[in-house]
Parts: sequence; C-alpha cells; structure tokens
Amino acid sequence: MSNRQQNPLAVDKAFEREVVRYLRDNPDFFERHLDLLADMVLPHQPQGAVSLIERQVSVLRDHKQALKQRLQELTDYARQNEDLSSRLNKLILDLLDADDFDSLLGLIQERLKSDFEADAVVIRLFNSGAPILKAHPDIMDWSEPALGAFEKVIDGRKPVCGPLKPGQLDALFNDYAEVVRSAALIPLVESESSKQCIGLLAIGSQDPQRFRTNMGTLFLSHLSHVLTRILKLHLGS
Repeated sequence: MSNRQQNPLAVDKAFEREVVRYLRDNPDFFERHLDLLADMVLPHQPQGAVSLIERQVSVLRDHKQALKQRLQELTDYARQNEDLSSRLNKLILDLLDADDFDSLLGLIQERLKSDFEADAVVIRLFNSGAPILKAHPDIMDWSEPALGAFEKVIDGRKPVCGPLKPGQLDALFNDYAEVVRSAALIPLVESESSKQCIGLLAIGSQDPQRFRTNMGTLFLSHLSHVLTRILKLHLGS
C-alpha cells in the first residue's frame, strides 16, 4: 500500500510543483478567477506587502460595496412600492365614494394624472346595452380596426406596458397621440381568468421610460380588478 493510500491527506509534491510552475507562468491567473480569491485564506506576513492578500481584500471590499448598493436599491424599491400602494388604496376608496357615473369617470381621469404622473388617460368600454352609456358615446367609440389593434391585449387579460404603435396611439389618445411616448394598456377584467372584459383603460406619458416593457404590473392588475367591479356597479351589470 502506498504512503498516499495510507494517508489520504498526503500531498502530491510533484503535482504541487506543477501548480506552482503554472501559477508562475500565468501571473494573471487570479485576475481571471477573482472568485477564488474570496475563498482563499493566506497568512499575512508583516514584512512588506503581500499583493495576493491585498487583492483578496480588495475583492471582498468590492463585494461588500456591491451588497450595500443592492441593499440600498431594495430599500428604495420597498419605499416606492409602499408609497404607490398608499396612493392606490386612497384612489380606490375615493372611487368607491363616487356619487354617479360621471363623477367616477372624472375622478379616474383627474387622479391618475395627478397622483400617478400620467399625461393622458382614456377609458373605452364595450357596449353592454347599459342605458347610462348612451350619454357617453365617446367611451364606446370602438371601430373595427381600432378594436383589432388591441385584441391581443384584451385576450391576454393582463396589463401591457411600453411604446404603442401609431395606429394604437391614434385609436386611443386622439389629440394626445403625438406626445404619448409610452403607455400602459389595462384590460378591465375582474380577474385574469375572467371570461368577460368590459373595456380598456389606457394611461399615457410623454416620458418614454415611464411605462417600460419590463416593468411590473401587479399594481395595474389590482387597479383593473377593483375598477372593473366599481364600473359594473354603475353600469348595473
């Protein structure tokens, strides 16, 4: 039985020499494998600087700074979400207190613009035959081409954010079409699994980054579900 078999901790000296030779021939090895430095433990001699240890400390310092920055970002996101949730809850309570359909429509327009940084707000409803809709032909102005432009969004039952196509802008925002650079399209449904969609809420902004394709839509979905229920109360459906 060999010495190495007798002692599993025995060091292969020949292999060690090969490792040492390789590291000497490749002084940039740890630059290409910085993750190894964070796991290495080396004695720090007081006589002079040890570049490898200093580099290890530098890597750990950078890692710590990255974690602090990430923690700050998460804290900022949490604060923004808390503020958004508070404004959304207040809006919902005010919508519930709306005296009539006209007040409800006006409140949606006013509050989304003032509290949620919107430059244009449009509500379009499907003709359900509700008598109250006869007084608001503008919100039922769905021509076939316009309806087809939003078919995918409506069928998806989920809010969609980002830039809109020219045909979609013209169909929704009319005079504001030239200034809207990003928008949120929100199907009005009671839930994502709901068979019925009563219309579409569109929120437009002049800022191209206000509504991005990769942004979260949880709050928009919540607004959709609550607003749909409130609208249906006023429509008598």
